[in-house]
Parts: sequence; C-alpha cells; structure tokens
Amino acid sequence: MSRVPYPVYDELSPAKREVMDGSEGRVVNVSRMSMHAPDAIWRSHRTLGRACAFGGTMDERLRELVIMRVAYVSKSDYELYHHLKIAANCGVTEAERAATESGDFSGLPDKERALLQFADEVIRHVSPSDETLAEMRRHFSLEHVFETVILAGSYMITARVAAVSGCEHDDGGPITGWKAYVESPTA
Repeated sequence: MSRVPYPVYDELSPAKREVMDGSEGRVVNVSRMSMHAPDAIWRSHRTLGRACAFGGTMDERLRELVIMRVAYVSKSDYELYHHLKIAANCGVTEAERAATESGDFSGLPDKERALLQFADEVIRHVSPSDETLAEMRRHFSLEHVFETVILAGSYMITARVAAVSGCEHDDGGPITGWKAYVESPTA
C-alpha cells in the first residue's frame, strides 16, 4: 500500500484527467502520484520525462545505463522494476547491469565506463571532476554530455516521487520498452 493516497480522479484538473484517460499512453503509478503537484509543475515534469524518453539523441542502451545508475544510487526499487526490463530489451548485458548496481565500471568498455563514471559523479557530487568530464567529452558530444545531466536529474526527481509516495509496482507489469509504453495500455 502506498504511503500517500493516489489523487482522486474527479478532483483532478481537466489536463490531468485527459492523461489519466489514456491520451498519452499508459499512466504508471509514479505518474499518477506526480499529479499531486500543481498543474504547471506536473505538466513540466511530465514533458521533461517524455522528452528524456523520446526526444534525446543518445542510444537507448546507453540511456538505460544512466537511468539504472540513478535507480541504484537512489535505491529506487520502483524505477528498477521498470528499467531492468527495458534495459534488457534494448541490449544491456548482465555485466553492464551489475556495474550499474555496484558502481565498479572498470570491466566496461571505455565509452560505457566514461558515461557511467560521469553520471555517477553528477548523481553523487553534482559536478564531475575535470578528469571525468574530459573523459566523457572524449567519447560523447556536448549534446550528449548535457543530455546525460538532464536525464539523470529527471530520473532523480522520479525516484524521489516514488520514494516519498511509496507508490506500488504497477499492476500491469513493468514497462518493456518506450515505444510499447505509448502504443499499448498494457506495455
């Protein structure tokens, strides 16, 4: 049972009810909980989350590595519930998953190691070291550097909404991939 009750449908704004009715795909529990926020903040957070899922230019496998690192550092069982399945479906290996959990990136290829070290320092320390930033820039464009910063920040917010509210795992099962998420109410 959640620590906070889910919003009551009849008390939601028209914009939130429209989303609850499926206008933008499946509504998972953490998205429902975020509807407690004022409309302007809720809509901006939703827009950011959807932009991170659908509007970035980073390879989806690399994106999931960053999200899983956020989830492990944040101890977000809710995010892991969904993103372990998504990650597996987009090619994340067991060794990569284990590295995102342990924080030991030494066994990964240079590019993945640079990405996860950068993400880890952003998550844990706000700003990476000069050395870590330089290594990230050796492998990624500035567009990807800042996509990673914003992606990590967005998922840190989501982890906190899930933790504060105590929202349960979704009855429909975990999301299996982003395309299926918007196309099917049971993805």
